[in-house]
Amino acid sequence: MPTYICSFEKPEGVRRFFLWSTFVDAPVSYACSIAELEDYYRDMYGQAGMGALPARIERAISKGTSSFIDESLHDLVRGNRAGPDETELTYDELIEYIMNPPTEPADAGSEVKK
Repeated sequence: MPTYICSFEKPEGVRRFFLWSTFVDAPVSYACSIAELEDYYRDMYGQAGMGALPARIERAISKGTSSFIDESLHDLVRGNRAGPDETELTYDELIEYIMNPPTEPADAGSEVKK
């Protein structure tokens, strides 16, 4: 199952990125800068995996997601299971969630990378 790079711009013009899993239909990271995304991507996929990153970031910036299937970030997150008990969050609720990570993990064994 793919993981997509997602992008949105905050009202003050700051661009943020996060990762979306089609396996869980929910974000698997919190909002981060492009530098944090690149560091994470390098850690996960190594230097050899960095070759595909610029095109994926470009797609994420231009339409909100690196997905070839979805037309926008709104399309991608429709039908998500990111809320409590896998309920669907609205787009605005989802953005609020990834912008405000909990101070402590909900489950000691399930920390999400920030």
